[in-house]
Amino acid sequence: MRKIALAIAVALAAAAAFGQPSDEAARKKLLEIAFKYRGVPYVYGSESPKAFDCSGFVRYVYREAFGLELPRSARGFYSAGSPIDWRAARPGDVFVYDTVGGAPSHVSIVVGDGTVIHAVSDGPRTGVIVSPMTDRYWTPRLIAARTFLSASDATTAAGTPAASKPAAKPAEPKPATEKPRSVKPVAPAETAIVDIGFSIPARKAAFTDKIPTAAGTSVAFTLTNGTGESGTFMVLFFRVDPKSLKLQQIHEEKAALAAAAAFGLPPYRFDVPGKYKLIVKDSWGNQLLERVFMVTGDLD
Repeated sequence: MRKIALAIAVALAAAAAFGQPSDEAARKKLLEIAFKYRGVPYVYGSESPKAFDCSGFVRYVYREAFGLELPRSARGFYSAGSPIDWRAARPGDVFVYDTVGGAPSHVSIVVGDGTVIHAVSDGPRTGVIVSPMTDRYWTPRLIAARTFLSASDATTAAGTPAASKPAAKPAEPKPATEKPRSVKPVAPAETAIVDIGFSIPARKAAFTDKIPTAAGTSVAFTLTNGTGESGTFMVLFFRVDPKSLKLQQIHEEKAALAAAAAFGLPPYRFDVPGKYKLIVKDSWGNQLLERVFMVTGDLD
């Protein structure tokens, strides 16, 4: 993916020679497009002006601005582009976050005035929003910064920044290191578009996800043992039959976890619209967690 940054740099240099937009103008154009979609709702797995998820938003903006095909997941962004020091990030560069406790799971676009623009699925505001870099939720979860716009911005993997004007420095706590926390790797046969993390509670809990999932989306779930002690857990996926309302089991996974340890489930592709349930039980068969979510028709 480093070739992408080099290709764009060559194109920008050529454009400048013919009086076309410079690197700075290209970054401005990218942000203008990004802000055009401010307020668009969030849908897991969606990538269109009707709805976005985080990587779908960044990818769509870059495609509209430059015709560039970037990765379709936060994990893909983490492995692509040119690594840069987050303090040297410029407008249009991409931040990568770990929000699930063990893997790259969220991306944003640097605005350059101490803020980022991104598609957010949780919190008081969802959809495409602008957040300060000093946000107490996002700052400690920042694990990497990538540039796809100029090879001159690139730095070594060690994180030595190139000479450029630093972006506004986020407040403490400092962002996490480049390497995300270790969890069981996802199955290579299926690529996760969306990563969702949740904690297994010590006492029974149930909730319904207010964000729908677009049909055909491969979702990777990361579980964290929040019970306070080691245990073995059974994770079950069910589809609710729309007519009988009976539960149809579609997946089963067992995980032995130490207290506070995380486990990445193999990605599962939800092709059929409807209501689904994710249920976690302890080794005695007691239900600890029920998560209900909806899979809707593709909005793209």
